[in-house]
This record gives sequence, C-alpha cells and structure tokens, in this order.
Amino acid sequence: MLINEIFYSIQGEGPSIGKPSVFLRLGGCNLKCKWCDSKYTWDPKVSDNKVMKLDQIIKKIESYPCNHLVITGGEPVLQQDGLKELLSELKKYYVEIETNGSIALKINKYIEQFNCSPKLKNSGNLPYPLKILPTNKKVIYKFVISNKSDLNEVKKYCKKYKIPKNRTWLMPEGTSKADILKRSKWLIEICKKEGYNFSPRLHIMLYGNERKK
Repeated sequence: MLINEIFYSIQGEGPSIGKPSVFLRLGGCNLKCKWCDSKYTWDPKVSDNKVMKLDQIIKKIESYPCNHLVITGGEPVLQQDGLKELLSELKKYYVEIETNGSIALKINKYIEQFNCSPKLKNSGNLPYPLKILPTNKKVIYKFVISNKSDLNEVKKYCKKYKIPKNRTWLMPEGTSKADILKRSKWLIEICKKEGYNFSPRLHIMLYGNERKK
C-alpha cells in the first residue's frame, strides 16, 4: 500500500475529538484542495509517500498502546482493496476513516465511522456528486468553513442530500492557531443559531501545522 505516515496522537476533529488514536495516513488523492494541509500526500513537489507491505503496516500500528484507528490521507478510499486486506487483520480496532465522499464504498463492513468531508467551492474543486449518502448510518458529515457565506452552500448541500443537522459538523478552515480561533468565534455562533455541531481543529490548536511522527 502507498503510505505517507503512521503515528500516535489524538483525534482533533469531529465526533471523536480528543480520542487517543493511531493514525494511518495513506498517500494519493483525487482532489486538490487549495487550502490542503497534507499536500505531502499527493503533490509530487513535496510528496514523501512510500510503499509498505501489510505486515510492516500492522507491526507499526500495533506498536502503539491504542485500539482506536483513524485512516486518513490524502483520500484513503482510493486504496479500498488494500484496506480490505489490512482491516481483516485488525479486528480489535475501532476504525474511523476520513473521506471526501466522491468515491463509492466497498469497505463498509470494516469501518465503524465514516467522517465524510464534502468539498465546498472554497476548496477550489469543481462540484462532484456525493457517493456516500446519509442512508448509511455510520456516516457523519464535516464541512470546512472559510467564510460566513459558505453556510448558504452547506444548507443547499444538506437539503439536496437530506443530511440531518445532528450528523453535520462545521469546522473552521485554517492551519494556524490564530486563524482557527478567529473563525471559531463566529462559526460557533452560527452553529448555536442553526443547530449544527461545531468542530475545532484541536491538533492545530495544540501543535500548529506540525506533522506528528
């Protein structure tokens, strides 16, 4: 499999925020978000991905004192065939996966929670059809918010795909503590008014945009 890094930290976003977790970051992505904080997983100019065998991956994951696994990227759903094989060997783990929702799932039975982050216009990507729908009760939706005007797009998106507010998280865009704090102040008020969940980027608040090894 194409792997970028494996490390131990806390989940910094979404409903599992604060949970000690092993992170498996896969290489490659089918989108190019202009504010992406992990371009080293897909941009040839800065990429440092490597190919690892399954036994190497498993050994590294199991070296940490934790049975909560977060699979992220890049876009990890690009490697579903490899994930099937890997996760069939990691049955003791609670597994959540981060995805942009543009690729249909083949690994539903191996995953406890899908953190689906559809990309808005602020990402710089063209609109794409959502392939991971809320009929799948394992899925929550997480939207990156840059400006207050993004809320109108979120509302239209949720109406189109019938995404309930209690499964919707709004998260401030930013790769610095200052940016996260600035956007969080008004975004929290929007969440209070509209009934959405708020997610900070706790790892950015604690460590900055620093990679954890």
